[in-house]
Parts: sequence; C-alpha cells; structure tokens
Amino acid sequence: MPERNADFHRGYEAGYARGVLAGKQNFGTRFDGVSIIIPTFNKQELLLECLDSIEACTDYPYEIIVVDNGSQDGTAELLRKRRGPLRLAVHERNLGFARAVNTGLMMAKGSHIVLLNNDVLVTERWLSQLLRCLRDCPEAAAVGPVTNYIGGEQQIDVPYIDLPGMRDFAAAHNRSDPAKWRDTNRLVGFCLLIPRSTFEQIGYFDEGYEIGNYEDDDWMIRLRFLGKKLKIAGDTFVHHYGSMTMKALGAHGFADVNGRNENFFAEKWGDPHAFLQRVDYLSRNSGDGLRMSRFLPSNRWVKSSSGRVYRLKQGVRYPLARHLVYEELWHQAVRLSINDLLQLPLGEEIAEPDYHSTRHASQDDGDRVYRDQDGRLYQIESGERREISSAYTCRAWGYPLPEQDHFPPELRGLPEGFPILPPVRLVSEDL
Repeated sequence: MPERNADFHRGYEAGYARGVLAGKQNFGTRFDGVSIIIPTFNKQELLLECLDSIEACTDYPYEIIVVDNGSQDGTAELLRKRRGPLRLAVHERNLGFARAVNTGLMMAKGSHIVLLNNDVLVTERWLSQLLRCLRDCPEAAAVGPVTNYIGGEQQIDVPYIDLPGMRDFAAAHNRSDPAKWRDTNRLVGFCLLIPRSTFEQIGYFDEGYEIGNYEDDDWMIRLRFLGKKLKIAGDTFVHHYGSMTMKALGAHGFADVNGRNENFFAEKWGDPHAFLQRVDYLSRNSGDGLRMSRFLPSNRWVKSSSGRVYRLKQGVRYPLARHLVYEELWHQAVRLSINDLLQLPLGEEIAEPDYHSTRHASQDDGDRVYRDQDGRLYQIESGERREISSAYTCRAWGYPLPEQDHFPPELRGLPEGFPILPPVRLVSEDL
C-alpha cells in the first residue's frame, strides 16, 4: 500500500508539472477569435440565460471568460461543471465591475474582446454584425449595439413584451445595414466590442470606481483622448434586463455608490470635454499621432507590479537600478500596468545616484506647479506650458499643489503643450 501511494504521488507531481509547463507555454498565445468577458455577482439564473444565448446565437470562434465577483449562490461551482469554451476566474469577494473586467482583460486571448453584462441576452448574428461594423469602419476603435434598456443613444423603442417576442423582433431587426451605423461620443459597457489593439493602447479600467457605474465612461474619455472613434451598430440588437446587480443594492445603496462614483469621475476629470477640444486642435497642428506618452508628466517616478521603478522623461521610461530603489521612493512612485509601460519607449538604465535632479531644460521647473488666477494648474516642460487637468491629477502624480496663485507673465507666452492627464488607479496586484 505505501508503495502504491508513493507511485500515485509521483504520477500526480509529474502530471502537475506538465500542466504548469503547458500553462506557461500557452499563457501568451492568441487566437483569431473573440474573448467574451462577463463579470458576474450572484444572479446565477441570469448568467445561465446569457451563456445559453451566446451558445445558441454565436457562429464565430469565441471563448467565454466569466469573472465571479464573490457570488454566494453557487455560481462558481455550477460553471466548473459546464462544458464549452469557458474559463473562470473567482474573486473571494465583490471587488467591483472595473476589477472584474480587468481580470478578464488580463486573461483574454482573442484578437477581439467583448465586454458583456451578465443580464444581456445576445441575439441572431449579433457578433458577426458588430465585427463587420468594426472592420468596415477603420476609424472606429469600439462598437456597441442598440438595446431596449440603457441610458443614452443606444436605447431604442421595442414592441415585444416577452422573450419569444424579443427573439422574433431581433431576428427581423438584425439585418446588416451600414446605413444604420452612426458615430457617438459614448458607448455603454453592457455590450462592447473592441479589437485587442484598442485595449493595448487604452489600458485597463480605473479601479477607483466602486461596485459599478462611471468606469466605462472613464474608459471612453481616455479612448477619445487618443483620437479614437466610437460607433453604434444600429442594425444590431441585444436584449438587456438592465442594472440587475446595481438594483440588488436597493435604492439607498444604489444612490450611495452611484454618487461616490460620480464624484470621483468629476474630481478626476474636471471638464474633460474642454480638454478634448484642445487636444483635437493640438493634434491637428502637430502633424503627429496621438499616443498615451503625450499626456504623461515628466520627472515623475512610476513603478510596475513586479517592483521595477522608472523615471518618466518626455514620454520615455528610464529604469532605475534596483540597488538605488529605497522605501520612500517606492511608495512615492505611481503604479502603471505592464500594458501601459509597454507603450513607452525604454531608455538607458539610471545607474548613478544623482537621479534626484529634475531640471532638464533651461525653461523647465522640475516639480514646480503654477496656478493662474483662474485656478488652472500648469507645469513647464521643454519650453511649453502644459495644463494639469485637475487638482486630483496633480495629487495623483505626486506634484505639490501651489499655495497661492502665481503664473509669471513670461510663462504665459510659452506655446501650449499637451495636457497632463490623471493616471489610472490600480488596486489589483497582477496587472
């Protein structure tokens, strides 16, 4: 008997080792299909309806990634028994929509990605038509369908009163018609299709938003700062039960969460539409494409989840030699995701301990921030005045806020540079 147990354990360990090796080898692989990311919290019956609708109505290669946000209704156990192209991630507690989406984005292997609420029922030809809209509109970086229940331009009037009626309506409605595609400034994340390249350029959702609401608006603003366009595929309809997870909070809980997220959005962005107009003007006159590095500050420390510290300077990241990283500097550094760091060119390693100097040009003021009489905040960099988008942005990047208004006349005459935008708040440790 002991010998049999020893053989079993040797076989188990060998099999486990092969599984780990296979997992490492396949981790970075991609496939020419769609990764459908579904965050879920309880509401098991809705999720099963959603999954069944995907299986019945999707004729394009796909994988499903369900991120269970600490459900207490046996969702994870049920999904582990379900067959099909489904992968599961389980959070021990409800970490909110943004963190669930980010977990799914980290796991996604498809050349395209769909973010889908668990209370959505997809319909005939839904994915093939969204893909066609995206591919035939090269200027578009994200596409969303129309639906029966949502805030904004994607809601349409529907005649049905039950699910059989919905399916009949969708079958008649979902006929490819480019005349029904239209531009928009906002797509809601209940059903959103993007190419992988959009995610790689825009990055993860901001995890500063609690439970749900406004994180998709935040992501759309960031997308538009990079000059990306959004499309509503008016010829594609899906059914949305609508805000089922948020409604479970009750009226008071919903209002509380929504209010905090709304305040965070306003504090973070200030007036993003005014900045978007100026960025559009600056990009048209610069003759150069928009990219994330244009909106980053200079002379700031940033860090990765793996513990590497970098100095940002004019859109380039300079790694600091590991032996020079001390505890205060580590806490001071702003964390960026690996995805965001990979968008930045890599400079030479800083190996000498004189990196405290931040004066790089005769007209630069290093860490100094100016505030004019209207309350606008500026940093001077390479002979340009760069407005900092909000007081939140100033604090988030670790700039000291000026104690009084002071903006010398000689600085007002400097050309306007691209604004400094806020960093994405990341709580997850593995992004």
